[in-house]
Amino acid sequence: MTSIAKLIPVVTSVGVALLAGCATTNPKSALPDLQQEVTRRGDARVVWPQDAAGRAEVDKAVQDLLALGLTPESAAQIAVLNNRHLRATLEDLGVSQADVLAAGRLPNPMLSATVRWPGSAPRGPDAEFSLGADLLSAVLLPLREKFSRDQLVQTQRRVAGEVLMLMADAKSAAVTVQAGQQLRASLSAILDVNAATAALAQRQFDAGTLSQLDLVQQQAVWQQTKLDLAQADAQLRADCEKLSRLLGLTSAQAKWEMPAALPALPASDPPLDEVEKIAVAQRLDLAAAASQVALANAALKLKRDTRYLPATVNLGLDTERNPDGSRVTGPSLQLALPIFDQGQPEIARLEAELRRAEANADALAADIRSEARAARDRLFAARAAVEFHAATLLPQRQLILRETQRAAPAMTRGNYELLAAQEREQQAERASLGALLDYWLARVELERALGGRLPAQP
Repeated sequence: MTSIAKLIPVVTSVGVALLAGCATTNPKSALPDLQQEVTRRGDARVVWPQDAAGRAEVDKAVQDLLALGLTPESAAQIAVLNNRHLRATLEDLGVSQADVLAAGRLPNPMLSATVRWPGSAPRGPDAEFSLGADLLSAVLLPLREKFSRDQLVQTQRRVAGEVLMLMADAKSAAVTVQAGQQLRASLSAILDVNAATAALAQRQFDAGTLSQLDLVQQQAVWQQTKLDLAQADAQLRADCEKLSRLLGLTSAQAKWEMPAALPALPASDPPLDEVEKIAVAQRLDLAAAASQVALANAALKLKRDTRYLPATVNLGLDTERNPDGSRVTGPSLQLALPIFDQGQPEIARLEAELRRAEANADALAADIRSEARAARDRLFAARAAVEFHAATLLPQRQLILRETQRAAPAMTRGNYELLAAQEREQQAERASLGALLDYWLARVELERALGGRLPAQP
């Protein structure tokens, strides 16, 4: 065949055959591997709603979890399901998946046509048609597809790491709200004690048995406690709003409840002798950094291996009909010869990118080991503080209160001493609560530093 019109169906059929085995364009095909990474480390189900029906299912799941009452664990799951920023981050998977699909497809052939008329006889048109494709792109197709799949793996690890970070943020916010609720209850009890003290002082002042200085001192303590309670209320509202924001809750969904007290200190902590090893093995941001090093190394190797190849190799078919009616047909070849640019600038750039990726990975590994050690030490210190409050400080204040209650009838200022002992006992409970909050926050931060759940108890 010499007619270009007869060649087009043949080329089209070949292209269709080559593209028949291409992967699906469904962006969710990249989600299962990410879900597996998160499940191994964080006990959460990742959902990627992309239409109204998917978002409705997520809304129902969120409502069901809220109806059961929030806990730090359920807060982490709701955040993974419902956080809008995470949904935007999940779209990075769709972009990377599309890059994989694009890398696995042959470039479209180029059709060009030229029609000219001579200035003298014969007067027939001079028509030329050519059809060509980039041969080099077809040869490098497997390497390009492998490279893009490696980039997809890196994206999956990075996004999975952000999921785990969001879970840690949600847990921290949840335990902070629990502590805030418990603190408010403690301050309310202290306020009742100080109000009773101020009322007693006012009665004694009115009876002439108490100086104005003592009255003002008792009233100042009462007013300060009122201010502390108001500040605690404001902080609790801010903490609740932060938690709702992390969970992606609307104003209509923000009416939730959770236990008003922190969990008790667990009997023991998991074995933490190898936190550095666990962190290096589990942290997905470090795995993503290692993937970046591998990608930079592969890109540099590919460029070095292909530096003398032409930038483009277009192979095709050209046919020309002359004005006298004769036709000339044959293959065509176009090469970009590597004369002036043999890839030296690109190789230098890729070498710098490889060194940068290696330096970033080394720095991140060192930071992760340090973070793991510091988080472990904070957990140990927080446990020691809670145990010290529970075993020493709080029992001492409770003993002082009991002894003051026994001795109050025989004391000249018995009522004041009793009320002061009650206030100090409440303050000791408040300090013990702060230590317990520090422990649970340290535990969440250790999970964050390790990149997932803590080691199992033996």
